[in-house]
Amino acid sequence: MIFEREALKFGAFRLKLHEKFPDAPLSPFYLNLRSADNPKPGPLTMEDYDLIADCLIDVVIDEGLPFEAIAGIPRAGDPIAEAINRKRPGDFRLIKLDKEEAGGQRRIIPKVGFNYQEGEIVLLFDDLVTKADTKVEAIQAIEKGGSMVRDLVVLVDREQGGKEQLRQAGYDLYSAFTMSWLLNYYAESGKITGQKHDECLAYMASV
Repeated sequence: MIFEREALKFGAFRLKLHEKFPDAPLSPFYLNLRSADNPKPGPLTMEDYDLIADCLIDVVIDEGLPFEAIAGIPRAGDPIAEAINRKRPGDFRLIKLDKEEAGGQRRIIPKVGFNYQEGEIVLLFDDLVTKADTKVEAIQAIEKGGSMVRDLVVLVDREQGGKEQLRQAGYDLYSAFTMSWLLNYYAESGKITGQKHDECLAYMASV
């Protein structure tokens, strides 16, 4: 689905990490796992999010992750959490977060007026992880409301330090796929060349 939707593109791309590390090498690949109605539009459909939800529910079950509520990290994680909620209605609370932009900076904040519950364990979902800055913002927003976060689940781990940053902060991250697994699969199935595969892996190892 990711490849058929052209959600994975190859070229030279600036990422969110360049806001903090402007001199970092440009990424030779870009994953856009957003829907058409996202402020930064992407190619995914509601059916695609249902498929993603199935994958991530399997991860949660396989890992035996404890939680009482779920939340998507705005904005790309919101439709993922909503799809999981549709799959398992009434099994847990759906927590809402918000994003504000000021002075050219974006940050995740608690949603005004939402009923956060003291001590409630919230499992966070997002589309992918590169570095962990956005994930930490979301965790802090949840914990500011009195809830707790132990684990995060994403569809794709780009394997560029985010998982390790979160572990150092005391949180665990799980993924349905790693970027190296996807690249290996696409190379073995003839969807990308061996040269492109090696170029992407070399970049991942350098950043």
